[in-house]
Amino acid sequence: MKAKKEIRGILFKFLAVVILAILAASTLLPYIIMVSSSLMAQFEIYNFPPRFFPSSPRFQNYVEMWKSQPWGRYIFNTVFVAACVLVGQLLLVSMGGYALSRLNFPGRDTMFKIFIAFMMLPGVVTLIPGFIILRSLGWIDTYMALIVPSLGNIWGMFLTRQYMLTLPQSLEDAARIDGASEFTIFWRIILPLCKPVLATVATFTFLGTWKSFLWPLIVTRSKDMRMIEVGIAMFTTQYTIDYPIQLAAATLSSIPLIVVYFVAQKWLLQGIKLSSGYER
Repeated sequence: MKAKKEIRGILFKFLAVVILAILAASTLLPYIIMVSSSLMAQFEIYNFPPRFFPSSPRFQNYVEMWKSQPWGRYIFNTVFVAACVLVGQLLLVSMGGYALSRLNFPGRDTMFKIFIAFMMLPGVVTLIPGFIILRSLGWIDTYMALIVPSLGNIWGMFLTRQYMLTLPQSLEDAARIDGASEFTIFWRIILPLCKPVLATVATFTFLGTWKSFLWPLIVTRSKDMRMIEVGIAMFTTQYTIDYPIQLAAATLSSIPLIVVYFVAQKWLLQGIKLSSGYER
């Protein structure tokens, strides 16, 4: 009987490994096809039956891609906007989370409920009103249009608030007895304890800003203000699409995301746990 249970356990583990391997392969397959297609000739990608690997790798696609558009400027814009949004969001969500979790003021819970209600509002709904406001301010095709509207992060403030609620009240009481001000309590006591949740928010903020396409497409006009994802879409014209070169650009833009993912895996998992309410 014991031997049968051990055999069942081994078979179950083997089946689980096989299923996970299939899921991993299905996840990696689109990326492998993208990289492989970026090394093909322009018309080789249309062959039937399709090829998964180029007959002769054409690294010249990456050179042509880089020369065809100002990718140095695109990368600078994306890095600059992502850094500004990252710093701004961390500052705002930490202060907002502190106010909604540690301060007592009239309407605090009602305000939090309103914020939660706004989380259910699709972002597409705010595109036109946001564009009209920015145009009236004269911010179209400027860094202000790319940075300021992205500073609000209700999801990040929600995570920060939930995390701060788990911190003991005795820390603040001891600091107040020692004469610490409210800002000192926030900056020197509460904020250092929130590194895990802030790292989670920072990771998701960077990934989201790097991949943003629709909003930068709407609020920018010149090539000097475009971001990477918009630059990739510029290879699509009215009559033709140079798929190998476009996929070369997509491959280039995905490298920072892969690096960030491997560096910040635990923060991504932490964000999933926090948002699901697993950790309290």
